[in-house]
Amino acid sequence: MNPYDHAHALARAIREWEPFQRAKRAKEALEQDEPAKQMVLDFYRRQYEIEAKRLRGEEPAQEELETLRKLFEIVQLHQDARAYLEADLELQRLWMDVQRIVGEPMEDVRLFSLDEIMKEVGRES
Repeated sequence: MNPYDHAHALARAIREWEPFQRAKRAKEALEQDEPAKQMVLDFYRRQYEIEAKRLRGEEPAQEELETLRKLFEIVQLHQDARAYLEADLELQRLWMDVQRIVGEPMEDVRLFSLDEIMKEVGRES
């Protein structure tokens, strides 16, 4: 079986996986509750803005971190929003693991590893 066939099989397996099904149900529930959906989107937007600052080498303001923490606490109080965040986190972990696993054979044919390139340009991965 070629890698493309395995990739399609993996996609089917992910769609059938219970955490994926949970994420799908949580997304559908949020799509029916616009205020909750906007709250989750605002949480992600703020989270990504802070992460972007860190990637640029900037330290986020304490106020930004506190706002994100408070928003997270509020999101956790809403059952559908909390379910969505939990399911999304589980799927993100899966995706990172799959990328790591699938990327391992590529290291056998690369001239430089990502770590070596990042060190060369002055950044740690």
